Amino acid sequence: MGSPSLDLTGDTAALLLRSTGLVFLPTGLPLSDDAQAREQAVDALEADLAGVGYVLASDLRKALLALPTEALTASGRFLFDTVAATVGSNRPFVPLFRKFPESVPHDTQQLFVQRVLGWLFQAPEQPCLHCGSEGTVHAVSPCAHLVCDRCYDGRDYSACPICNRRLSPSEPFLKPTEGNIRGGVYVQRSGRLTRLSLGTDPEPVASDMVRRLVSRSSVLRPAEVTALKMLVASFGTRVLGWLPPRIPVKETLAHVMGLLLRDARAAGDVLAHAATHVKTATDVLRVLVAWADGNPDLSVKVPLKSPPRPVRRAVLRMLEGFSLLNLTEDLQRHPGLWKAQAKLLHVFEEWQRHPKVALAFAVLRETVLAPETPFGAAVLGLAQEHPAAFERHEVDGGVRLYFRSWASQVEAALEAGDIRGALRLLRQRPGELLRRLDHVSRLAIAQSGFAPLEPELLASLEGVLPRAAPAMLFAVAAHLRQRHKPFARRVFFPKGEATHAWGMEDRRPLLPGDAIGQLVAPLERELLRRAERLPSFPVAVLDEALVDLLMPMSEKTASRALVAVPRGSLLPLPEGQFLRFFVHWTEPKDTRVDLDLSVALYDKNWWLVDLCDFTNLRLADDAAVHSGDVTSAPPPQGGAEFLDVHAARLLARGVRYAVPVVFSFNSVSFDRMEDAFAGFMVRDEEGGAHFDARTVEQRFDLQGSAQISVPLVIDLAEKQLRWVDVKVPPEDGFQSVRRSRGELAHLGKDTLAYFGTGARPTLWQLASLHAAARSRTVQVRRRDGSVSVLKRAEGEDTAAFLRRLRGLEADATAAHVAPGTAPVFFAGMTDVPGLPTGSEGYALRFLNTSAEAVTRLGAGDLVSALKG
Repeated sequence: MGSPSLDLTGDTAALLLRSTGLVFLPTGLPLSDDAQAREQAVDALEADLAGVGYVLASDLRKALLALPTEALTASGRFLFDTVAATVGSNRPFVPLFRKFPESVPHDTQQLFVQRVLGWLFQAPEQPCLHCGSEGTVHAVSPCAHLVCDRCYDGRDYSACPICNRRLSPSEPFLKPTEGNIRGGVYVQRSGRLTRLSLGTDPEPVASDMVRRLVSRSSVLRPAEVTALKMLVASFGTRVLGWLPPRIPVKETLAHVMGLLLRDARAAGDVLAHAATHVKTATDVLRVLVAWADGNPDLSVKVPLKSPPRPVRRAVLRMLEGFSLLNLTEDLQRHPGLWKAQAKLLHVFEEWQRHPKVALAFAVLRETVLAPETPFGAAVLGLAQEHPAAFERHEVDGGVRLYFRSWASQVEAALEAGDIRGALRLLRQRPGELLRRLDHVSRLAIAQSGFAPLEPELLASLEGVLPRAAPAMLFAVAAHLRQRHKPFARRVFFPKGEATHAWGMEDRRPLLPGDAIGQLVAPLERELLRRAERLPSFPVAVLDEALVDLLMPMSEKTASRALVAVPRGSLLPLPEGQFLRFFVHWTEPKDTRVDLDLSVALYDKNWWLVDLCDFTNLRLADDAAVHSGDVTSAPPPQGGAEFLDVHAARLLARGVRYAVPVVFSFNSVSFDRMEDAFAGFMVRDEEGGAHFDARTVEQRFDLQGSAQISVPLVIDLAEKQLRWVDVKVPPEDGFQSVRRSRGELAHLGKDTLAYFGTGARPTLWQLASLHAAARSRTVQVRRRDGSVSVLKRAEGEDTAAFLRRLRGLEADATAAHVAPGTAPVFFAGMTDVPGLPTGSEGYALRFLNTSAEAVTRLGAGDLVSALKG
């Protein structure tokens, strides 16, 4: 099958560039003679790329030089535009005060009073009520507020000084400025240039991406869903040949099959492939919703669309092939959606062919069945074959059936203290047994009165482990290891588009150490067994800093970000004089959007010390400085705000925690905007451009139905930041940082306490498991820059080697990492320079390696490799 012809400037090529760092150039074009012009063009491109933090690999540079001038120009423009958009420098960042931070007023209150007095009492064709000047007061466009040219400097303001709304570009008040480059060119921070490499064939790269994404055993991040759908749309039914035998996450399956089903010509092939993966009625529902262009996570309102007859018949055949009890229970998980689908599928139309479907929907719709009719007699007769599951209720006109679900039977058994009965049911569903393992263990200990657990519980656990998802095994083991002590707080992240965290006191009885050991040991053995089956490498290279990164569990609501940091991870506060937070947004037509960037500042006891926002632009000693409130964001300029945070100066004022917040002041949710993103830079000097892409540490989209985003919590004393990525849904509705200081304090305190318990598995635990099971020599880059070397002794089993590795019991030390020439397994904060070809592994930031020479894995890929 030939390689597809990818449009160089198309979305797919841009996706492959962003995801892999590979650039696919046109080939076979006639070369022009003007070599000097091409050389100058590539030099200029390299300079532009360095300005946004990227560099060309030597092979890519040579390939660009081999292009004719016109193709080189198009390729260079595409290349720069793509990487510039990745870091956010493709948007104009124009703050309210164009000479920020120097020109930001020291007294925000005085500025506010001046604005209000001008708004209330300034009259046209009258002297300025502030300075008394005549002929200096004019109405500005389009808001028509009266502004004095002498009181407000048109070379500094980028919006109306009274209402802070963007002005018309031709407004005379907006005078030209010399620019904001001060102090020369900002120096690139060492080690942060990302290398771009030449790609040879896009199809193997795309197929590998699709294969790895659909093989994930955890829900994909929104950015990964977008990437998957883009690849499926580009390659069409060719994707079917790339799919693995098993797709663990059915939302992912639905995205693929739902998109492919929209091509009526391919419906037969798609349905045939779907039938091998679809195992439950909910799987079918997800595909139908994705086909109708809805979200297959089924957490939000979905569109309804009548399927064509071939699809409808295939769906009914799939449903009929499921177990009757599972089918009936599954329909009741999403009753509203299935009742709506029942009308579209005509579920009773051919009930003789699909009797199980007819019974399941009769229960769901609470249909009154008349025993004297053929339909009623057949459905009631089928229900009588399962008397424990279906209950008959005599009503006017006939009989109504009710279903006793599996979940209700488990709850009843646990409530009655019937541990054996509950285990008998839970063995059918490994995930549910693991989720309830803590609860069941506590009940078993309470009944028996002693710590060693009943053999039946341990046997049930051993029996389900081979079928359990790897992320669940890790999560349960990490949770149980900490159950000998109470958690400071329990924090929950409810399902949905927005991610609001809420906490509660931990009142659960503790588990005895003996019981914890009995439960954790089989979980560890199972994970080791799976890891030992993976391909081996002579050497593994790890980074000790992975201890601070959490293993991704559910990233469904994770922000699309420049650096995919798992929620709850701890990162060192970057070295630099100060952090500069930024937000940029573009409002939709006919809708004004006012986003506000703020930071709330707390002491060590989480009492509010101060805040920096549009009501308090400049703190004492310039510990924090806001660029000014922009209250509208019409295209093409949009809206932008900055906020500088000086850690040392804040610490001197008694501040321990800083909580940056972006919120929609006028309650327009993020998903209604043309674009909206935020992030932060690390600056070593106040000079230079307001937005310098080379200094961007993180950039993330403001997405979903939320109106408030709390990306991280900074501990200034420990010089650490915790990535929390919380997006508050509209119904929570706080639109002022000052008014919400209590809620923010609880959010910050609870998330720091919960993620700091150690009850969540880390990437260090995951990576060290891979390394110990797959390599005989492990090199660990320590935090101080030294390298610990561990070698597996003759006769040492994997479990013992893993214990030594996690304890960093080194056999030797080295000055630097020396992977050798053979492929290695690696996992670290960045990819180690000079990794041998054929290596594979994970890096928080891939900066050096070519994606065609080294297999770049995401954290989710490391987890999915351990599937049963």
